[in-house]
Amino acid sequence: MNPVTAIALSGLNAAARRVEVSANNIANQSSRGALPGVDGPAAYTPLEVQLAAQAGGGVSASIAPSSRAALIAYDPQSAFANARGYVAAPAIDLTDETINLALASYDFAANLAVIRTADDMTRAMLEMRT
Repeated sequence: MNPVTAIALSGLNAAARRVEVSANNIANQSSRGALPGVDGPAAYTPLEVQLAAQAGGGVSASIAPSSRAALIAYDPQSAFANARGYVAAPAIDLTDETINLALASYDFAANLAVIRTADDMTRAMLEMRT
């Protein structure tokens, strides 16, 4: 595989991870859990994509739990509410997640353009040989 194509493919994979993580965070934004010290499941822990440069070019993307602390929300109807009616809610900002989705879309389009250009250059070079 052409090194340029391999680098662009790593970018496509990273963009896909960003979409996956943002979609997961958005889907779980309304989940609730018990506050520390109260019996019940913990609130959903948001995820983050961590990018690392690869030796030779490209990027690797891994998914990890976010370090953001859960928020305290008032929900006395919840089965996980403490005596005062509070529960833990995931610290998810819809604005940030929407921006992450838009950036992933731009990343995807840019890396796809690189692959198309590399393909066009390879095709042109092969046609020159004949």
